[in-house]
Amino acid sequence: QHVDLEPVRTERPGEKVAYYKIANHYKWALDELFIKHDFRRVIILEDDMEIAPDFFDYFEAAAKLLDTDKTIMAVSSWNGNGQKQFVYDPS
Repeated sequence: QHVDLEPVRTERPGEKVAYYKIANHYKWALDELFIKHDFRRVIILEDDMEIAPDFFDYFEAAAKLLDTDKTIMAVSSWNGNGQKQFVYDPS
């Protein structure tokens, strides 16, 4: 659990504090996983994300790319065009 009670300092006056709080939370979570627990990889899912049947196969293949191509820093499975209203054959 991450409780951050520090005041947020925005870069420009009038900016939304929520962006900074979310960014700080992700930094804390990723530091916990990669630095404190020494994980080599993580998959981050939002609570409302629907995953495809080949989701884990995709990330298994992507892991091989991450291991061999040091120019790749991250892999995403987000596909805004994969939603029902944009896909002719959802399978």
